[in-house]
Amino acid sequence: GIHDLEALADVKFTVGAVVPEDGLLVLNADDAMLRTKAAGIGRRFGHCPPLGWFAADADAPYLAAHRQNGGSTCGVRSGRLVVAHRGEEHDLGEIARMPLTVGGRASYNVANLAAAALSAVGLGVPAAKVAEVFGCFGERVTDNPGRLMRFEHAGVLVLVDYAHNPEGLAGLLEVASSLRRDGGRLGVVLGHAGNRGDRDIERLATTAAKFAPALVVIKELEGYLRGREPGEVPRILHAALLRAGLPGDALKMQSTELDAVRCALEWGRPGDVLALPVHGLAARATVLESLQN
Repeated sequence: GIHDLEALADVKFTVGAVVPEDGLLVLNADDAMLRTKAAGIGRRFGHCPPLGWFAADADAPYLAAHRQNGGSTCGVRSGRLVVAHRGEEHDLGEIARMPLTVGGRASYNVANLAAAALSAVGLGVPAAKVAEVFGCFGERVTDNPGRLMRFEHAGVLVLVDYAHNPEGLAGLLEVASSLRRDGGRLGVVLGHAGNRGDRDIERLATTAAKFAPALVVIKELEGYLRGREPGEVPRILHAALLRAGLPGDALKMQSTELDAVRCALEWGRPGDVLALPVHGLAARATVLESLQN
């Protein structure tokens, strides 16, 4: 019965009911809907747990006001991640040196780190330990399996991710585009599960097209048809990409994820960047094994 983001936010706010008085409910201050709904937590649950707010800007008015009232916050100031908790402020380090941010390019992972920092200090983890972990976590491909994993393959930079909605794909492609070397092209593998509406599938294609990839390999998610006929989702993606202005010769169709990845790798040349959202567990294991050998 959940069909929109506002209803989904209401469901996720349920966790607030079990946060104790000495705990911390961590929320994204850059999301206007969350700021509005947070004001009603007390009425909904009969009490309001302590709130920890994070944002891209550590000194955004909402965060500054929350700190003045003794609240916990986390955000970026002068290129460094800063967390404030229980009246003390801690510098967690330069975001560009935190591997998960890919040199500061992955803004969504900066937000994830800010949320994780608040969660950690709220649980009693010393800020110095948080800074230590942030400075190395993500260096190994096994640290965050399936998320923004980076490989060099015959001079081509390959990003393997689990992006499966327009917002996630946009974040991945922003990073991928920024990593191209002079003359490098962008290639993308694109597919979608069948249990989404046509418009949702078309939005994914439109998002990919905004980054003007030189290649889009459209894949069949063979394990995720979920009521669709074979080839139906790829046809919707193909048509939407053409409407968005991509030339037909930039679009390739493949019947499996592995075939799609192989097609993209064969196309790539030194300096290119390939964004490979791979969703099937078996397919991902095969792809990762081949990229690490």
